Amino acid sequence: MLKDMKSKLIVLVAMAMVMSSCGGTEKAGTSTPSSASMPGVSSTPSTGAAVVSTPLIDSGRVSDAAIAAMVDDSGTVNETLRKQVVGAILALPEDQQLAVLGDLSLRAELEIATTSGLETAIGSRASTEAALRGAWAQIGTQVAAVDPSAPLEPATPPAGLRRVAAPSAGAVGALGIMMGFFGLAATADAIVSAANNMSPDAYEEHPSDGSLITGALEQSSIELEFNGKQDGVDVAFKASAVVHPCPTADGSFDIEASIDTRTSKGGVGQNATIDLKINGHTDDDAKIADVNIDNHTQWADFGGGQGQFIDFTFSGATGLDKFALNRTGGIVTKDFVSMSVVIAAAFGSMLATKYIEASEKAWSSGRCVKLEPTASPGPKGLKPSATSEITAAPRSKIDGGPVGGTVTAALTAGGASVEPVSTKVPADATFNYLAPDEPNKSGTVSLEARSKRGVAKADITLDTAAQNAYIVVGGLEDFQVNQTVCDIMGPFELVSPGVATMNLSGGLSGTYSATGVFNLSYTGEYTIDLPNGPGQPGTMTGSGGGSIANQAGSGTETYTLTPTTC
Repeated sequence: MLKDMKSKLIVLVAMAMVMSSCGGTEKAGTSTPSSASMPGVSSTPSTGAAVVSTPLIDSGRVSDAAIAAMVDDSGTVNETLRKQVVGAILALPEDQQLAVLGDLSLRAELEIATTSGLETAIGSRASTEAALRGAWAQIGTQVAAVDPSAPLEPATPPAGLRRVAAPSAGAVGALGIMMGFFGLAATADAIVSAANNMSPDAYEEHPSDGSLITGALEQSSIELEFNGKQDGVDVAFKASAVVHPCPTADGSFDIEASIDTRTSKGGVGQNATIDLKINGHTDDDAKIADVNIDNHTQWADFGGGQGQFIDFTFSGATGLDKFALNRTGGIVTKDFVSMSVVIAAAFGSMLATKYIEASEKAWSSGRCVKLEPTASPGPKGLKPSATSEITAAPRSKIDGGPVGGTVTAALTAGGASVEPVSTKVPADATFNYLAPDEPNKSGTVSLEARSKRGVAKADITLDTAAQNAYIVVGGLEDFQVNQTVCDIMGPFELVSPGVATMNLSGGLSGTYSATGVFNLSYTGEYTIDLPNGPGQPGTMTGSGGGSIANQAGSGTETYTLTPTTC
């Protein structure tokens, strides 16, 4: 089940609300960034070092100088400066990262609202900012209301992510990329780990107003969807993530996440989307060998007098490495390009990191691979100083097949030893366990399997305790038994139905007495011989005499004892 989710969301949303009430589009002592427009943006990034006289991050916000210098008059993005700014943001503690990006997101929204005509439709820049801040607060309330901590309920798996009806009222803010990040980032670990202990064929879901969370061994997902109005502004907000955290036989895994927001009034507005596709591979040690993050971002306005559209992609191991401008349209301002590429790169990288970490945690938890070791002989009833062979054969929980990789073993409790110890042995692996040299002692061997398909751990405890439970079969003439005795070391009873009942004193040797039909009354002695060791059948012999039907008699009974459990 999903733990501590609601409280985490509430904290993050509260942080967003604090951000939205602080700062603004201008700061005392700095100039307002230029909004000079350009006919287009170059797809060839600049590699020259930009000259920025002020810090890249100044008093909790990306400096105006850095924004102004990131795109030149020809529309070329200075990649060196872009990487420096994003790197400076990501180097901050997470709460400060979010504060900086919250400020930058608001500035970008206000920038595009001007060219789209949304600002004109609302009335003024001040009223536009007020509407966006109010919508942000309301979006936070709705995201915080997502409470997947309630038990997931079994359901028939849908063909894909099923849409859930949006709330009938309430607004979703234009700062959807920011809130989409909060909603997805805060749930990443929870929605993935919720399904860690499911059986392979189990599927559960948790629908609620505006959200759907699903869980299965092979896939975890979340979808948030809200619609509403704020001060006459129509808003649509969607965010989703689909995670396949169990690597395939070649070690590949994949994650997809999407944030989509639209804000409009009177036929004008703006739309922004970030689509993340993450593909990676694990190595034979269940560690990440490689990863590629594809971040496709589109941000546009519509219906305005100028209009602008920008479509670009980041890709690479961090999602920040390679920049490609796919296309642009309309009159794109320098400041908008600068802010949008920084926002997309930072949020994309942060969100990808959250989901990659959640996936690695899942496949390292035993979600994807099972390990059920066996021991022969044993694991119970070994002779003191005996040797037992432990077999560790890890199997995929998804398809049941061998996963390869290696297994390591270590003696973690008791005695005496296991070999090889703390050494990677190719799966399916075998280890030799040496039992303690005294009876009624035990040892616990901990095993860990690692492969491209994940990690599995298991313990097996072996002991030198005597085998006490047996199936006893045999007798003499009409006195025949076939029954389970749970403890031959204590007093026990053998019954031949309709003939006689025998009471034995217990132990490997002792006395017995029997009574039955025709006034049967016998007494005698017995011995138990277990010469073949644990797991092998033994014998019991009883000799006695007495009377039946008032006539004297004697005899010897023989029995076979087969080990069992009770």
